[in-house]
Amino acid sequence: MPTTTATIALSSDVTDSALSLSNIATFFKAGSRTNGMDTMTSATKILESTNQVDLFEYTAAGGATHNFLYINNPSTDATEYFIITFGAAGAGSPTETEEIGRLYGGDWMLIPYGAADANSDVCIAPSVATAMTVEYMLFN
Repeated sequence: MPTTTATIALSSDVTDSALSLSNIATFFKAGSRTNGMDTMTSATKILESTNQVDLFEYTAAGGATHNFLYINNPSTDATEYFIITFGAAGAGSPTETEEIGRLYGGDWMLIPYGAADANSDVCIAPSVATAMTVEYMLFN
């Protein structure tokens, strides 16, 4: 059985009491605690406009309702960011989308992602029109 495991460790001194926690998750197929996810799609793209583009576009043949999506902004410029949106969108012309958040230089995200229908696109829009690199992986 293939095994994919995600580990996160957080610590903070923002409050009077120090915070430290960690967690580990193993990615399993939907409805299973024994069958690991056996497919990974990964890519690195360089975007050179501020147009919104689809990272993952729903297709009836390839739609899967249980995935994990990792997106990374490897930029060393803390002012450059990607706007991450979810919804029905086309490259360059957003329609009905919901902003998930912004990934500034050095930020990354890992989310569960279900491509259930045509309203399930994950899109990004760079903050600048110069070459920005995005890295992403989809586990399913």
